[in-house]
Amino acid sequence: MPEKVLTHIEVRKDGIYVIINQDSSSVKSDILNVIAKYQIKDVDYGSIEKAINENLKEQKISSNTDVASKNEDMDIKIAADKMSASVIFHEPINSTNLLDKTDIINLLNNQGVRFGINEDRIEEFLKNRIYEEWFTIAEGQFPVNGVDGFTEYFFQTDKKTLKPKLLADGSVDYRNLNLFETAVEGQVLAVSHEAVPGKDGMNVTGKLVACVRAKNAPFLPKGKNTKILEDNKTLVSEISGRLLYADGKVSILPILEIPGNVDNSTGNVDFLGTVIVKGSVISGFSVTAGADVEIEGSVEGAFIKARGSILLMKGVQGGSKAVIEAGGDINANFIENAVISAGFNINANSIMHSNVSCGGSLNLIGKRGLLVGGKTVVGEKIDAKVIGSSMSTLTEIEVGINPKKLEEYKETTKELEKYSEDFKKTEKIIGILSKVDVNTLSNDKKKMLMDSIRSKILLKQKINACQLKAESLAAQLNAGNGRISVSDVVYAGVKVVINNAVMYIREDLQYCSLYNNKGKISIGSYS
Repeated sequence: MPEKVLTHIEVRKDGIYVIINQDSSSVKSDILNVIAKYQIKDVDYGSIEKAINENLKEQKISSNTDVASKNEDMDIKIAADKMSASVIFHEPINSTNLLDKTDIINLLNNQGVRFGINEDRIEEFLKNRIYEEWFTIAEGQFPVNGVDGFTEYFFQTDKKTLKPKLLADGSVDYRNLNLFETAVEGQVLAVSHEAVPGKDGMNVTGKLVACVRAKNAPFLPKGKNTKILEDNKTLVSEISGRLLYADGKVSILPILEIPGNVDNSTGNVDFLGTVIVKGSVISGFSVTAGADVEIEGSVEGAFIKARGSILLMKGVQGGSKAVIEAGGDINANFIENAVISAGFNINANSIMHSNVSCGGSLNLIGKRGLLVGGKTVVGEKIDAKVIGSSMSTLTEIEVGINPKKLEEYKETTKELEKYSEDFKKTEKIIGILSKVDVNTLSNDKKKMLMDSIRSKILLKQKINACQLKAESLAAQLNAGNGRISVSDVVYAGVKVVINNAVMYIREDLQYCSLYNNKGKISIGSYS
């Protein structure tokens, strides 16, 4: 919308009136400038003060109608971003010289406005001759930024924490988890969308305004058993199998299905893809998978290992012989007398008398929600209903320490001890041989001395590297923020370690949370 912004005069029969812009920050100065511009005589300055004080829109300032002649002219204002320009036209005083279209365009060009001039607006002014109102006369062309190319996936790519569904009766549904995705032959897995190029703009001064250039789409994430169609934009599955998205690539791994038990009839199972066992895994046998493992029956004293996740629909009765290892999550109904480790989370109804480790969280859900006996090491959080037992069964829990990092730290410190011991031995040999004049040493002794010096340098480098690694791992272990939440009871007899803080539970605690507070374990309400 046009905006009145200038103070100006109007010559009437009875005198000269000033039309005042009271929104201006310098009203009085504006009026005085107009008086000087038109050389107005016999000015009543008292009327000016009155107009300002009473916030008047117009005021007669002189009865003398004699003013300096002024041709029709215009002022130009270019926006700070130079993407628009505005003009205001001033009415001629005692003059018949009017601007035409060519004059206006020339004035615009002289002031640097050379692009986007709206000639229709000029024509409109020439037709209506509206003065003392700003309006936009030119508009630049804004750049259109490019749109980056991208890959559209037709499966779930983010690794969200998935837990079994808790049913209304308190039991857990282990049959409808949808934890793994499958694909059929020819299924579209991903489509590459090309970048949309941008378009440069131009400001009213005629200078280029560059757009943001678009980035090309990344390469299609082709993995095992997938192919790119002739359009070079579509990735599809070559076979039917379990879908695996890892290391930025999509692969389809075949599924090996065992219709019954893993026992003498099948022998041990070792498969690159996903293994589904319809029956149980009997003691003494093993199932190893390059992807996931799903067992519908029970697991006895067996060895189960998966690069991905493990689903045990019934559970583990390990007899102190079962070992369960997953690179991803472990989901089970119950686990008894077993050694289990997961790279991420463990979800179960109950865990009894087992050695447990996981890098993520341990979630004990369902009717029992029980953790009792054995030793449990968890990287992030434990959420349980009951921990320990009324018989004060020794139950050890460590939270806030990533088991893999802890194991790596222990191995690093062992290496450091070994290198340090070898370094001392090498220094001793060098010390003994250096006491003798080198020229009197036999060739074998000279070689031993040179080899020892080289070994000392190499060992020093290894010691320094181990020390740095150990310090880094120690910092990571100490930076954990472990927490234990119990919705029912923690029984006496439970040993709790959260980061470096230790607490022995001496009496039962109910509906509580345990956490490390400035190096000590604090007890709060359940959360």
